[in-house]
Amino acid sequence: MGRRIGRLGLVNYRVHPTEKSYHVFNFYDPAHTAIFEKELNKENVSFEKSDDVIKGETVYLYAVHDRDYEKATRANYAVSAKTRKMIIPNVILRYALILFFFGAIAFAVMGYLNSQ
Repeated sequence: MGRRIGRLGLVNYRVHPTEKSYHVFNFYDPAHTAIFEKELNKENVSFEKSDDVIKGETVYLYAVHDRDYEKATRANYAVSAKTRKMIIPNVILRYALILFFFGAIAFAVMGYLNSQ
């Protein structure tokens, strides 16, 4: 979901700087904004949207009132779920790694049982 805002940089939302009863969600990708807006509309959440250019990049901002914060958070999670990428994109490597770890666990259990 692009760059994050917040104290630790872990989330892409924060309390509005001047209007404390609103949360502002930000996105750097137009595809993510389309998904977020679609999810907000599906939940009947009213919002205000804007865009801004920061350091040469367009940032899409959505302000959501506190009463709809939970629904907006679910919409934000939906964006993450629909746009996430696999940690290990190569299927063969992914399953080889899983098999390696299960094999290591099996050898550890067999070694423990043989030492008894």
